[in-house]
Amino acid sequence: MTIAIVGGGIGGLSLALALHQRGLACQVFESVPEVKELGVGITLLPHAVRELAALGVLPQLEAIGIENHESVFFNRFGQFIYKEARGRHAGYELPELGVPRGKLHLILYEAVLARLGPDAVRTDHRCVGVDQG
Repeated sequence: MTIAIVGGGIGGLSLALALHQRGLACQVFESVPEVKELGVGITLLPHAVRELAALGVLPQLEAIGIENHESVFFNRFGQFIYKEARGRHAGYELPELGVPRGKLHLILYEAVLARLGPDAVRTDHRCVGVDQG
């Protein structure tokens, strides 16, 4: 049995890597004709970094990411309100990272192709229905 994953975004590609680690066959179907580096910066909290590290991509994340040490808040007049430590600086085992979303997507995409094979992601495919029969 092969598990169909509809959607080759961050979630779908992460799922493919996790299933592969557990020895389960899967195939990713993505609607876009070509996977490209798209999006803006996102923050990965330590628990998200932990899950991505378990998928074996922590070195690549640390190479593209910026470790957040603290968050500082100001009001609209520029007056300081509050600050708090983030990630390792707040006692977590792993960092909080700011990463470009598109680069994260490509890291996962390349990991899927490397581990599951070059045909693991089928682009230009849409799910139009499901038949459980």
